[in-house]
Amino acid sequence: MSSPLVTVVSPLYNAERFVRSCMRSVLSQTYENWRYFVLDNACTDRTGEIARELAATDARVTVVRNESTVPVMQNHNLAVGLTPPESKYMRILQGDDLLDPQCLEKSVAIAEQNPRIGMVGSYIRWGSVITSNEFDTDRSHFDGREVARRTLLGETYPFLSPSAILFRWEAVASRQPFYDEQRLHGDVMAAYEVLRAWDFGLVHETLTTVGSNDASVTSVVSQSFNKLLGSNLDLLMRYGGEFLSAGEMQARVEESLARYYEFLGYAWLGGREGAFWEHHEKALKDAGLPLSRTRLYRQVARNVALEPRRSARGVYRRFFPLSQV
Repeated sequence: MSSPLVTVVSPLYNAERFVRSCMRSVLSQTYENWRYFVLDNACTDRTGEIARELAATDARVTVVRNESTVPVMQNHNLAVGLTPPESKYMRILQGDDLLDPQCLEKSVAIAEQNPRIGMVGSYIRWGSVITSNEFDTDRSHFDGREVARRTLLGETYPFLSPSAILFRWEAVASRQPFYDEQRLHGDVMAAYEVLRAWDFGLVHETLTTVGSNDASVTSVVSQSFNKLLGSNLDLLMRYGGEFLSAGEMQARVEESLARYYEFLGYAWLGGREGAFWEHHEKALKDAGLPLSRTRLYRQVARNVALEPRRSARGVYRRFFPLSQV
């Protein structure tokens, strides 16, 4: 076929509630020259069974199963590794996300306009919110470094989910492994790495719907500790010096730390202990900004002053046995 080959890969774990609609969103694409690989991460539910049932309806779909369950980013790398070398483009599609029927067709059309475009995004539907619609609508080709800068400044977030981006395979193949397996949000790191050398294309339409698989590894591990705060700070410290001016970097770091310590202040009042503080102490240390007890306690005092009723019970629990509360 004259149109370039696009490979879609879905690294799945216990996604039986979503896998059928996820896969059907690929099967219904108006673009025809695609291959689809579904990687079953040794699921313990019916994900693999449902995937194989749907794969039997289209020869372009292949289901592969891991021998044992591996960590989330490792599973993403294994899925990327299924991409045939003759592919020109690659797209991750997570199990709880969906592609609009014209997603591949319109994304490829943008990428084909200029060989400098290494990744293509679109507007993203996330619940009732539409994101990534902050770009100028009179063009679809943007300097990659400027997109990275705007993302670090919090002005946009075009890679809200790995599913939101079509990658030029050359940009992916030149970076192996593509995802940093030591970072829960290695997908965002990979996007910044691509933007170092490639430009960004955008379809000014909503072509991706991002869901919320509460059983996913990322959700379960991240939500209870609010790990996103540490991850975003790590990304800022890792890439801010390259994409931001000195003034922008200083202001952004202080803004991020203020938000971080406000959260930690309420966490202290909430009685968080043990593993919670071990995680955040390590996150701050890894970002090169060790936890300041002085700043933490000042923030606790500030939180108490701002919201005395909300804070009173937390203070009481800190200084009296739980049985007396």
